[in-house]
Amino acid sequence: PIALDEVITDGHKRALIVTDRFLFNNGYADQITSVLKAAGVETEVFFEVEADPTLSVVRKGAELANSFKPDVIIALGGGSPMDAAKIMWVMYEHPETHFEELALRFMDIRKRIYKFPKMGVKAKMIAVTTTSGTGSEVTPFAVVTDDATGQKYPLADYALTPDMAIVDANLVMDMPKSLCAFGGLDAVTHALEA
Repeated sequence: PIALDEVITDGHKRALIVTDRFLFNNGYADQITSVLKAAGVETEVFFEVEADPTLSVVRKGAELANSFKPDVIIALGGGSPMDAAKIMWVMYEHPETHFEELALRFMDIRKRIYKFPKMGVKAKMIAVTTTSGTGSEVTPFAVVTDDATGQKYPLADYALTPDMAIVDANLVMDMPKSLCAFGGLDAVTHALEA
C-alpha cells in the first residue's frame, strides 16, 4: 500500500475501486479503502465483476462512476476486473462514445481508422494486480462480452494503458495456491504465444 501514497500526494479526493466478489468478500478491497480513507479520500467499491466481464456489468459500473464522479479509478484483481475497469473508465470519461466503434477486429493498434478518445481528463487509472496471467495492468487492451449476443469486443489503444500499475507480492501470498499456479501458467502461455 505504500504505492497508494501517490494517489494521496496527487491530491485525489474520490476513488472508485473496481474488483470482483471474491476479492471483495475476502478483504482485499478493504486493504486499499483503509489506506485511502485514512488519508481523507472518499471511496466507493464496485465488486460485481465476473470472469469475462459483460457489457451489462460494465455499464452498471459506469453508471456508478457517473454518479460518484471519481478522480481516480483503481482496478483490483486479475484480467477481468482490469478489463472491466478500463471499459468503465472509457464510458465514464466519454459517455457519448459508441462502444462498438472502439472495438478492433484483426487490426494493427497503430493503424486504426477510428480515433480513440483522450483518456485521463476526469480520472486517472491505477491497476493493482493480484495475478500475473494476462498482464492487463500494463497493457493497452481490454475485452468485454455482449451478454445479449455473446460477441466479444476487443478494445486496443495505448490510451487504455493504466497510468500506474501496483504489483504487491503480499496480495499473491494470500491467494489460494491453485489460483497463483494458474496465473503463472497463463503468463507462460501468453509469453509462448508472443
